[in-house]
Amino acid sequence: ELRIVKLADKKVAKPGDVITFTIRYDNLGDRPLHHIRIIDNLTPRLEFIEDSAESELAGDIITEDNGEGSLVLKFILENALPGKTGGAIKFQCRVR
Repeated sequence: ELRIVKLADKKVAKPGDVITFTIRYDNLGDRPLHHIRIIDNLTPRLEFIEDSAESELAGDIITEDNGEGSLVLKFILENALPGKTGGAIKFQCRVR
């Protein structure tokens, strides 16, 4: 019932370029979804830009070392996501 789509604002990027990513999430069902966590494990070629993450809905954004030279981003929504609704999370990374 939860659809997640990740988009980038560039199709091609060179080292030093900044890419803005958007993760769109939608509850396709009729019932609310609880305890939603969206996890994105960044490739070592991407350096997360601190304080660039923003979410349309309330929640926490947590970063952890992924052991591969980059980060795991965890987006934890604070409230249930009602049926037939959604939101988006945006963040930026620099290409290494």
